Amino acid sequence: MSTEKKEKLLLGLTCFFAGMVIGFFSAPIKKGISVSCGNNNTIQKEK
Repeated sequence: MSTEKKEKLLLGLTCFFAGMVIGFFSAPIKKGISVSCGNNNTIQKEK
């Protein structure tokens, strides 16, 4: 493998992994996940 090909491969891998890290830090999953149907109905026992 020539030096130029190695440099291109290294640059490509670096960009790929940098994109993964930036994507993880900007992902909405950091703020938490809420599982609900969104119709705001509540079920409470009568007192």
